[in-house]
Formats: sequence, C-alpha cells, structure tokens
Amino acid sequence: MTAAADKTAGLYRSNTQGIMPIQLYVLKVTQSDWINLSNIRGIWLPSGFTVTAAANVAETPTYGTAAINNSGTAYGTTDTSIVVQTAQATRKPPYYILTAGGEVMLCVADSTPTATTSTLTVQRGMLGTTASATGLANTNVVSILNQIVLGSASVGPTFLRAVPFTGEPDSSTVFSTVSP
Repeated sequence: MTAAADKTAGLYRSNTQGIMPIQLYVLKVTQSDWINLSNIRGIWLPSGFTVTAAANVAETPTYGTAAINNSGTAYGTTDTSIVVQTAQATRKPPYYILTAGGEVMLCVADSTPTATTSTLTVQRGMLGTTASATGLANTNVVSILNQIVLGSASVGPTFLRAVPFTGEPDSSTVFSTVSP
C-alpha cells in the first residue's frame, strides 16, 4: 500500500501557549456583516453562534478578502506596494494578510481603507513565513486576518470566541514547521 501524499509536508504548529481567547459580541443585522478588529492585527478564525427567536444558530465566520490587482506587472518577492480590488470596505490597518501561497504580510498603510480598491503598503514574510510571489497573481484572493465576515443567514445578537495572534510583526514564533 502506498500513501497518496506525505501528510506531514506543509504542516505548521502555532505557538499560542498562554494566549487567552477574546470574547466578541455584536448585533448582526444582515448576512455577511463583518467585524473589524482595529486593535488586533490578526486572529485565528473564531467559533460562535447567533441568537435568533427560534434557536441559537452556529455562525460561519470567515476572514475578509480582497483580490490582487496586478494585470500590468506581476508582483515579486520584494514588492511592498500591492494593489487590491473587491476588498471588504472599511479595513483598519495595521493588519495581517494571508496569501494563497502561505505568506503572511503586515499591511502598515492602506491608501483608501473605506473603498474596495486600494494600494496597500506591506512588510513581507511576517510571522515566520517567507516572501513569495505565489498567491499574488492577478485576481488571486488574499485574506484580511483582522476582519471577520459572519456568513450565516441568521441575524441577531452574535457571540464569538477568537484567539489573537501572538508576537510582534517580526516574530518567527507564531508559525513553525512540524518535523515529520
């Protein structure tokens, strides 16, 4: 019998020992409402529920997203000015961005944080990741790690529990490779 793939490749361990979860309460008024955590650069995706007249409904939180806009010239590993489009409006820098290639970037400036199209000034290869052009092709989607989108159709009081990222932006202690 042969294995289809090495299950240990690309696995990461997080160092969140001693980090307390935060509790969030919001009044959700529509599907896909979002929460900006302006004093936190990034969180592990929370779990939660929305209270309705009929029952407590499991919430389906996801990160806020934006699409890369570089139809002119591809981004390389040293580019620190990244244009995005179709982003959730009202972003609150500083915040972490996760690319499809696994790189975490720190957005330190957002040219138009209340618009869907913006130029982001970023620091590359944060939290122990490596700067990579993978995941920065035109229309690739990136995740905004301090923005939570509440996806369930239920509305009402919503309770969430989340864990903020540890460390400073140059920390390599948040992600570390798991040895096989």
